[in-house]
Amino acid sequence: MTFGNGFLRVPDLFPGRRSGEPWGDRSLTLDVAGGPYLFSGLSPAQEEAVRRRFAGLCREGAADGGAAAVASRVFRAPASDFLDFDLRGWEYTLDREHEPAAVRIAGLRLMARLDWTPALAGGLWTCEAAGEEWAPVFENYFRVLAAYRLLEEGGAVIHSAGVTDGAAGWLLLGPSGAGKTTSSRLCLERGAGVLSDDLNAVRLDAGGGARLVGLPFTGDLGDLGERSAASYPLRAVLRLVKGTEDRLRPLTAAAALASLVAAAPFVNRDPWRREALLATLERLARSVPAWELTFSLEGGLWDILRALPP
Repeated sequence: MTFGNGFLRVPDLFPGRRSGEPWGDRSLTLDVAGGPYLFSGLSPAQEEAVRRRFAGLCREGAADGGAAAVASRVFRAPASDFLDFDLRGWEYTLDREHEPAAVRIAGLRLMARLDWTPALAGGLWTCEAAGEEWAPVFENYFRVLAAYRLLEEGGAVIHSAGVTDGAAGWLLLGPSGAGKTTSSRLCLERGAGVLSDDLNAVRLDAGGGARLVGLPFTGDLGDLGERSAASYPLRAVLRLVKGTEDRLRPLTAAAALASLVAAAPFVNRDPWRREALLATLERLARSVPAWELTFSLEGGLWDILRALPP
């Protein structure tokens, strides 16, 4: 299938560089793992929608303190550029094309590109001006941008549930339906903190360990309002399996690596950056204990996690 033809009326007109007519002159910076992220070219309504969605993580304009922001600019695109869909029963997956120095992205009402010329920067084109239509366009782009930025910093974005007791963190992963949201809810009911039940960031320590950082992207559990740059020593990686009784068995580093690669969205299918991702995740798999956890709804999932050895 030709890139973009599932979303764009004329895929050949995809922008060849980050240029166009911006929606407005507003800009803001988001303090999210891998950032700061600077977004410019926003209309007042777009800026307000982003502020509502990412409250507590926004700063005015450019980054302070000399930190180099990851810059993205938002441009207008006519609605006629995009195909119309009946979304009932449809599973949404962004279309991506990978190049040595760029990634092109097409989706519902969005075109975007990431470029490394010379530093990572992005452009987003959309016909959505504000509100409920604009917010998912922005977030879908931001998720991809954060994944590539974290990889540049020697970390990774993992499709997972991240839970914490305030001192340490646990990363729970598995394919859709494995129980990430269910396990998050069970831990939350026992007093745990849930960073996200969808996407979390992992960063490797210079000393050989790893830290878990929440991202402001949530799944079925919804927004828990816990938005901060706090990170926690990663106690363990757990591959979830639903069952009728609780059971725990250790995973080899190779099995843990395979599970982590499968759970690293966006980047794991990029042939130009897969080697860097594999190197990062191999270090993670060798530095943090990994287990396969079968859990039941009646069992003590949170107690099992807390009892794992450091």
